[in-house]
Amino acid sequence: MAMGENVHAEEVKNDPMRRFVSTPYAACLPVMGSTVRLETNRPKLLSHMVELFARYPGAPDRCPKFLWKIVVDSDVKFGQPWPRRSTFSDDGLRFAQFGQRNFLAVDLEVRAGIGFVSESLMEDKLGLTSPFLDNLFCLTVGALGIVPLWANCVAREHRGILLFGEANSGKTSASYAAEILGLDFHSDEGAFIELDSGVLRSWGGFWPATFRPEALQFFPDLKDRTDCCFHRDFVVYHLVKQRPRSGSGSSIQPLCCLFLERQASEIPSVSRVARHDLARLLADSVLFQDDERFRERQAKVLNALEGLPAYVLRYGSNPAVAAATMRDLLAAQNYTDPGRELLGSQNTRP
Repeated sequence: MAMGENVHAEEVKNDPMRRFVSTPYAACLPVMGSTVRLETNRPKLLSHMVELFARYPGAPDRCPKFLWKIVVDSDVKFGQPWPRRSTFSDDGLRFAQFGQRNFLAVDLEVRAGIGFVSESLMEDKLGLTSPFLDNLFCLTVGALGIVPLWANCVAREHRGILLFGEANSGKTSASYAAEILGLDFHSDEGAFIELDSGVLRSWGGFWPATFRPEALQFFPDLKDRTDCCFHRDFVVYHLVKQRPRSGSGSSIQPLCCLFLERQASEIPSVSRVARHDLARLLADSVLFQDDERFRERQAKVLNALEGLPAYVLRYGSNPAVAAATMRDLLAAQNYTDPGRELLGSQNTRP
C-alpha cells in the first residue's frame, strides 16, 4: 500500500462519521430572494445545484442567510430506487434520513444544514433534486422568511392564482392544461409565500412538476416529456422537457385562491369561499408544522391571504375544466375581485 493510501486509511479510521471531510467547492446560490452558501466535496454536485438555482433572479450577495454543506460519500453503496424517508424534528432541529446512511440535518440556531448522500444516488440527478435537495430546502425555508403552502400556482404577467386541493384533486394536471391555454405553470407541489413591504409574493420550487400515471390519459404528449421515477410502492412521472416559461423563477403576486374539488359534480360550478372557511382551508394547507419562532410570520401571511378573493370549483375529472376556470379568472378585468364576472356567467368551458 502506498504512503498516500496509508494516510487516507488513517483519516477514515479517525473520522468514521465523516465529520471532517473537506468541502472545498463552494458557491453562493440565489434562493427566492435570499442567498444560501453551498459547500461540497464534489464539483459535479456543485454544478448541478448552481444550475438548479440559476432560475431565481438576482446575483447572490455576500451575506448568506444560511449554509448548506453536502458531502458525497463514495464508501456508501446504494442502488435505486431511493430508500424510504424517515423524519424527526425538535426545537430548532430537523432531520431527514433516507435509508441508513443518507441523511439531512438542519440546525436553525446556527443557520446551517448538512447532508450526506451516497455517490450512486448523487448520480441520479432527478432523484437528487427530488426528494433529497427539495427536502433540504423545505427544512430551511422558514429561516429564509418564507411560508410554505401545499399549493400550485398558475400565472400571467407576474399575477397569478394559488391553486389548492386535496391529493388527487387535479392541481398538477389542471396547471399543465392551463399552460396549454397560454398561462404560466409557475409552481407545482409548493407555493412559497412572503410579505414584501406588505405585498404578497409567491415563489415556485426548483423541482420538476410531478404527475400521477393516470394523468397521461389526458395528456399523451407527457410520455415524451417525462421521466418515470420508481419509489418503493408507487410510480410518478417527472416533467423534464419543459416548454420555455417567462419568469418561471421570479415571484408573482397572487390575485385569488382557487380550491379544486374533483369528482364532486358532473356539471362544473364555481362558488365563493367565505372568509371564515378560507382561514381554516389555508391553515390546513400549510406544508408542514414549522418551528414556533416562525408562527408570527406565518400568521401575518395567512391573514393577508385571507384578504384575497377565494373560490371553490366543483367539477368532474377533466383538468381542462379547471384550466379554463383559471384562464377566465386571470382574464377578468376587475382585479379587486377577479371572480365576479365568472360567478355571474359560470363560464367553465375549456
